[in-house]
Amino acid sequence: MPLDIFSQEKLRLLRTTPVFAGLQDESYIRLSHASRVVPVKKGSFLFYQHDPANALYIVKSGELVVVLANADGREMIIDELSVGDCFGEVALLASGMRTAGAQARKNSEVLEIKAGVFLDVLDYEPPLARRMLEIATQRLFKSQKRESALAFLDAPARLARVLLEMDEADRNGPDKGYVTLSQAELAHRTGLTRQTVAAILSRWRRDNLLLTGRGRIMLLNRSAIQQIQEQSLL
Repeated sequence: MPLDIFSQEKLRLLRTTPVFAGLQDESYIRLSHASRVVPVKKGSFLFYQHDPANALYIVKSGELVVVLANADGREMIIDELSVGDCFGEVALLASGMRTAGAQARKNSEVLEIKAGVFLDVLDYEPPLARRMLEIATQRLFKSQKRESALAFLDAPARLARVLLEMDEADRNGPDKGYVTLSQAELAHRTGLTRQTVAAILSRWRRDNLLLTGRGRIMLLNRSAIQQIQEQSLL
């Protein structure tokens, strides 16, 4: 029986997602039957930190961010997800509870795969199990490295670190020379309040370290901002 257009699209996404490459045809079909496309509006959460983990996800369109809440309720972005990225595996393979939340940065769609079927397929696909373990390990390492680094930095150094990281990442993009983040997004990435971010940016504008406007930041004195980050570690 020929597959309908939605089933074909789900199979195509599974086959073209690197972590699912090279599976048996039966495994693709099982995963496809156990999946559905879920829309996530900009700013909405797909799931929250500490929610039960009952599915694995692949980004079909749009962008999402992984958000970690600290003890006083402030949120910090610890990872970004784009088309083709697989996520949600850490909780399925370990605790069974979401270790962080996932929020849409723009209107997005994800392919949701039921946990039970995914874990069953994992038993019959050793290469997939190894790749999932590698992804989970890399993600945990990246998260812990970021949290540890920020824990030892004061507020200006945290902001400097994030701006330098984003400036480096955007150098080959369409907004080359600019960091395209709002103050709210910078607050999320640094674990600071929006008011603190605004005050630091205002001071750095007066010192001619950067320019801001329309949700974009241009670093005028990258070396000085680098020094702000490094001096906090001394």
